[in-house]
Amino acid sequence: MVYQAGVQRDRSRRAQSAIVAIVFSICVGCGGSSADPRGGGGAAGGGGGAGGAGDNPECTSSEQCVAPEVCEPITQTCVAPVISCTSQTDCTGGTYCLTPSNVCVPSAVGTPCAGPDNCNGECLNGFCGCSGVAHERQLESSPLDIYLVLDRTGSMGTDCSYVAGSSPPVSSKACFATYALADYLINVSPSVDTSLAFNVMSLSNDCSGASYDPALIASTSLPVASDSALVQRISDENFSGGYGTRIEGALRGIANYTVNHQAAGREMIGVLITDGDATNCQTNNSTLAGIIEDHLTDTGLRTFIIGMDGANEDKLEELAIAGGADPHDDFCGGVAPPCHYWNVGDASGDVLASALQAISQQAVPLPCEIDVTGLTAPEGEVLDYGRVNVTLTEGTSVTTIPQAANEAACPTDQPAWYYDSPSAPSKIFLCEGACATVSAAGDGAELNVVAGCTNTIVVQ
Repeated sequence: MVYQAGVQRDRSRRAQSAIVAIVFSICVGCGGSSADPRGGGGAAGGGGGAGGAGDNPECTSSEQCVAPEVCEPITQTCVAPVISCTSQTDCTGGTYCLTPSNVCVPSAVGTPCAGPDNCNGECLNGFCGCSGVAHERQLESSPLDIYLVLDRTGSMGTDCSYVAGSSPPVSSKACFATYALADYLINVSPSVDTSLAFNVMSLSNDCSGASYDPALIASTSLPVASDSALVQRISDENFSGGYGTRIEGALRGIANYTVNHQAAGREMIGVLITDGDATNCQTNNSTLAGIIEDHLTDTGLRTFIIGMDGANEDKLEELAIAGGADPHDDFCGGVAPPCHYWNVGDASGDVLASALQAISQQAVPLPCEIDVTGLTAPEGEVLDYGRVNVTLTEGTSVTTIPQAANEAACPTDQPAWYYDSPSAPSKIFLCEGACATVSAAGDGAELNVVAGCTNTIVVQ
């Protein structure tokens, strides 16, 4: 099933470029228990097997172990190798092949496996879990729909036509924006299925937003061909701007369109690009901010703001905060970072493309907040939240993320997670460092939440 993780709007999310699969596994039979919801300290044991990790010395590398022992990276303990190996199938009896040492060592929850012989419990999605798996689901960032409105007023300067593969022939905001937008739409490689609908601001004297739905160019899957209707419409715009800067009409139009065209299972956002302050319709900036703030409150749909030279940065920042953008440190212009809007100057170069990419990534954040209310233990067993571990798998590398007592206890020197309520958990939150680590993970990485094991690894 596809699930869009909830987002704490007041918590910063770093930009990310990969989709991370989240696998929840509920399992029993690993032994151990804990009355404390945070569990005990120490390393997570696999239990039984060929010797187990047990009370062996802690380590981070094999140089800290007494030969022939090697450091097992999941439990971070020194263990004795059983036999040599070249693949997982060479190891049995609850052992797995540790590379590059190429020796069979005792398995633990989260170690690689080719089958159950490598584990003390089950081999789940290529990694050892516990026996009696009762619940599993995979979650991914949702597809994205963007409604982009571009300022066409005369202050944008002299227009130009877009020619694929060439450079802007005129030094103006209008020409730079034409090329930057077209190049972005042609060359973008979105991390999720992304579509974009397009309109321009102040094409009519509308203040109500009615003229913005339907869009000039309907929702189009990205990337597009250089001869697409979307690129052609951007190229054809003449930036005459005879009706002034009607930001009220644009914001109301974005609100109307995004509500009317929201699709189940897809994220919808609006984006306004402007180089000036409101000159027609409503001009009070706080009132304008209220339009998209109410829209966000009523629908949960966000509106992002990109500013160009000529616009009042403080006013655009007020609009961006009201629209629900998360704070960031890039493209803040004269606003002290962190800011909420993006300043792309005259739109020359790749700054506009970078801003749009950052907005897209912020719009579909990876799940740094995980709902655990749906986790259930097998029949006859009681789910123990004090025996939960979270691991991040990137290729053959598996990292156990330790638990912190609460958000205030999140460490700055290592990734960690915490429960919303240790006595009665409903969510797991990744601390900022862990969220950044997960967000930076490569394609195919997995974040595993595993319950029913010996204990919970906690921050030391």
